[in-house]
Amino acid sequence: MANSHWIRAISLLCASLISYSSAASILNAHQEQLIEAANSSQTHAPTTPEGGSGSGPQSDDFQGGYLKVGFGYKIEEGFYDDEVKKPALFVSGRYQVKWGFFVEASSDANRLDQGLNIGFNFYNTEQWQFDLTSVRAHGRNKYSYGQSGFHQEEKIKSSEMLGLRATGLFENQLLQLVVAPYSFNDEYNDGVYASLFASNAWQIKNWEVYVSAGLVYRSEEILDYYYSTTELQSQLDFPDYQAGAGIDFVGQIGASYPISENILFETYYRYTNISSSITDSPIVKLIIASPERKEDITEFGLLVSYVF
Repeated sequence: MANSHWIRAISLLCASLISYSSAASILNAHQEQLIEAANSSQTHAPTTPEGGSGSGPQSDDFQGGYLKVGFGYKIEEGFYDDEVKKPALFVSGRYQVKWGFFVEASSDANRLDQGLNIGFNFYNTEQWQFDLTSVRAHGRNKYSYGQSGFHQEEKIKSSEMLGLRATGLFENQLLQLVVAPYSFNDEYNDGVYASLFASNAWQIKNWEVYVSAGLVYRSEEILDYYYSTTELQSQLDFPDYQAGAGIDFVGQIGASYPISENILFETYYRYTNISSSITDSPIVKLIIASPERKEDITEFGLLVSYVF
């Protein structure tokens, strides 16, 4: 079963690269400049795969990294939590050692909010970077039930997965494809997680403005684990429901302004349209009925960041 998932993953990765090879790129212009500034005192090559020989740069060419720490304020609405309005810390960074192993973190304010990942950069060309990397396919769910003196909690753990990632760099465009067919969550059979994102940035005087959009796919095995009716929910008279595969749409717009060589002002707005396989779940319908919860997820943030 696991081998068939990997075969599907590699086939999808290759097909998508052929179809979309002329479409997009990764880091925004300010971020690229600040990364170069942060690395200028080191002897490492840039952390973004630009340039190289005709045969393509190797993983060793991208050793080193950067760290960006921001502090600001964000507002978030959705069905997972009540509306959030609070100060927030934003951390982004990447460090890669000589042999290609890396650790990276991506905050909400970036074009791609990829979370915390560990991986191996195994091949690069002048425009493409290929990684074997961890991916968080879904966070932890926690439900609390209370009625007529009865109270019980149900915790469903997160899903960390392993997959292939291809990132294309084309001037101001970004294109990234992730296919993850192996899950470290042993409570269900291996599912498939996949995402496809594209982005474009524009320089308007000293401002950089970007727009990104993408699709996130989770197979039936993953969504069934999180959103199908559980045994406890059946005992509480929730109707039977089995979730199928689903696709979320994510769109984001953002802007940044350099206050100094190492300090950025940033702002962003992100909208996520949740798959009907999730919103049709009886437990999710009950949650959305609350006036403090929304069916889709929106997030807005303002922050000031320092790049080390």
